[in-house]
Amino acid sequence: MIDFEVLTGLAVREGIERIGLGVVVRDASGRILMIRRAANDVLPGRWEYPGGAREDGEPVPAGAARELAEATGLTGLVLDYLRSLDFVDRRGRRVRRFIFTTVVPDGTPVVLSPEHDSHQWASADALPPTADGQRAVVEWLTRRLAIPGWRPVGGYLSTVARPTSYGCFLVSDPQGRFLGMRSTINPEVWSFPGGNVEHGEAPFGTALREAREELGLDLAAENPAVIARRRLVAVIHEAAGTEYPVPVCGYVFDGGVLTEEQQGRIRLDPAEHTEWRFETAHDWRARMRPDRYRRLLQVLRAHRCGTALYLEQPAPADEFEGVLVLVTDPAGRLLMHHRDDKEGIAWPGYWTPIGGWREGDETPEETAAREVLEEAGLTITRMHRVPGPQHDLVHPLTRVLHAVWDGPASDLRLGDEGLEVRMVALDEVPTLKVPPYLQHYLPLLAAAADRPAGRTA
Repeated sequence: MIDFEVLTGLAVREGIERIGLGVVVRDASGRILMIRRAANDVLPGRWEYPGGAREDGEPVPAGAARELAEATGLTGLVLDYLRSLDFVDRRGRRVRRFIFTTVVPDGTPVVLSPEHDSHQWASADALPPTADGQRAVVEWLTRRLAIPGWRPVGGYLSTVARPTSYGCFLVSDPQGRFLGMRSTINPEVWSFPGGNVEHGEAPFGTALREAREELGLDLAAENPAVIARRRLVAVIHEAAGTEYPVPVCGYVFDGGVLTEEQQGRIRLDPAEHTEWRFETAHDWRARMRPDRYRRLLQVLRAHRCGTALYLEQPAPADEFEGVLVLVTDPAGRLLMHHRDDKEGIAWPGYWTPIGGWREGDETPEETAAREVLEEAGLTITRMHRVPGPQHDLVHPLTRVLHAVWDGPASDLRLGDEGLEVRMVALDEVPTLKVPPYLQHYLPLLAAAADRPAGRTA
């Protein structure tokens, strides 16, 4: 649907002083309805297509239908928007005329108003004397109608998907956790500060307005340097589905960091949200539906890598957001990482294989190679996906890979995260504090150790 409120608002900002309306009526033979102004009217004898001025507060399409009915008696027709035409009227005012078109059967009766005294159905190349602007519109329409498949923009827009759009902010706290708000209407839903774009708005302005309404904070004042950059984190296109039957395009912007003092000034609108909280990417999993959690991980990946990502929902079936890398050596030992014992991460204080989040548009193999190098100092170059179903405790968005490393022991070193890394014999792994999912993968690794393996590092 065309938003004529936005178009008329734009006209005002561009210095337009008057809104005009016009309707090019065609019959089935392609002729144009032209009507002649009466002798006692302004510009007597001038031929024109039906039209006039919009009345105060009148919707543009309704005004066009009214002018057509008053001038010709034609009612109940579907009017397709064509284009606009700017001109200066005889009083020196800048006018923007919104022009529509419609088609009627040959021989349709016309009942003229007292302002007109004659009418005719004229071919486009033989119009009666008329204004240059009106002639230009008819010629423009005729040329486009000659193009196979062309339709007036108003009619064309009725055939395409009309998505809604929204703008929102990704906001974090000094600990690197991310803000979510629980919906009042649907308590299962947690969302970022933001909402649907309203008439005349752009997504970034929407995000600012919604943050003020939902948080009670003006982020432009709270985080001026960040907001001034207008950093786009992600564009998310969501296909129409059973929950929301039209496509949606969302824009996620960087909202910066809120200090404890700023957080203390958050005031929710109870009609929209019942609570807010900051959580790590890992802890949000327990509070979100799988599809929403997938979207969160994708957005956080875009935020980490510093490059805006285009995302689609539903995502391709083979999408991943993290990896678990089972690295063994020719002796059959497994590379194990003693994790930090802190809240908000997976398996705090446990011994686990190397793993981590995807960055940018990495492949699973690229993510695995980077994580193993960062966390253990080892370079792995060839790996394969571990066959069979994943353990229930390994998230579906995590890709499980296996690689064999046969480099020197001196290469093994602890990276910036964790307490220790070392190679552990498979039969000794269960003696450590390890996640239950390893019981699923150890037999697979033991079987792989019995097969010859080439150098992969």
